[in-house]
Amino acid sequence: MKKILFLLLVAACVIVACKPVHEDISNGSHITADELKSMSTVTVDKVVQIKEPQTYTATAGQPIVLMENVDVKDCESVVLYFGEEIADTCWEVSLNGTDFERIPKKVSVYRCNFGKIVTNGVVSKIVLRHIKDTDKNTITVKAIYKNYGYKVAPGVEGKFGNVISCYTTAPVNAKWDFAGKEIIGNFASKKMTVKTDGNGDCVTANYTITLTGLCPDGTMLTVEFPVKCEEISNPLVKYYIYGDLDEFPEQTPFVPGAWDAAAMRFSSTEGAHLPTISDEVYNGLKTLIFDVSDVTDNFDLKVMNGWWSNTYYDHVKWVNGLNELQITPTMAKECAKGGEGRDLDLMLYSGSMTLNKVYYEE
Repeated sequence: MKKILFLLLVAACVIVACKPVHEDISNGSHITADELKSMSTVTVDKVVQIKEPQTYTATAGQPIVLMENVDVKDCESVVLYFGEEIADTCWEVSLNGTDFERIPKKVSVYRCNFGKIVTNGVVSKIVLRHIKDTDKNTITVKAIYKNYGYKVAPGVEGKFGNVISCYTTAPVNAKWDFAGKEIIGNFASKKMTVKTDGNGDCVTANYTITLTGLCPDGTMLTVEFPVKCEEISNPLVKYYIYGDLDEFPEQTPFVPGAWDAAAMRFSSTEGAHLPTISDEVYNGLKTLIFDVSDVTDNFDLKVMNGWWSNTYYDHVKWVNGLNELQITPTMAKECAKGGEGRDLDLMLYSGSMTLNKVYYEE
């Protein structure tokens, strides 16, 4: 009998010892919106102009020295603004007069990163060079800016650039919304669009960055940060999926027909025109930009996949010019080759247009 009582006592002790301890989350598992905002920062690049407009005439192979001994302490880069788009691929730039890099065709803003060429916080010289004589051997440098990046040096004045960087130390799962583009993580950074006027001067763009925080107890908090971008500190680069005629001269504009699912299927094997989109583009949730013209009034578009198994956007209306299409997580899962491989597919219900280019910007 004593043995039975002893065993019962031991069993009871084991049950008590193994009983899980639950944390009391009734009054301490979430923060307030004000606390979330105080623990978060949203910063914008700062840029300072260091040169006024000047036009130069080039002789093939001869360097044009724009500036010398430029103090770039605490800076990230030097940004060149040109009076018009670069007409050819013959222009080069150097930050020491020796190591040159090619400036791409059709850009009007070019960022020069320092690498290892800065000595004691000084760029020895900013140099342009035209590598061969052409009918376009003049260039206007509208301005040169120093870019301080998001870790702005104390006391630096200037204009706000176009790169917004965000960080939070709050104990939440963080999601940042950059004008419709969402990035998840405690740190996030994105290049924003800065429009220009008819003279090529930047027009201030106002943005509201939204931070959504998910607390451990499921409480959802949202705070907003109004910011503005006044100049281009890091230009957006176009990454072409279709229509880069310099590299692929066969990718000419075309007119897709209504109810033709092959015409705008992004598949190098099943599509009529458009190549397969890489998994990197899908999984990066890029915003595709469609450059179109000749759009008719009865234009009506469906965005689906090549298996017709899901409709992502329906009865879409486009206008002449640029039209955006945001890749969603569902689209990435179903269309990427590393996912289900069903290919993104756009199909016209009715109407017509000419598709000139497809690209995304970063």
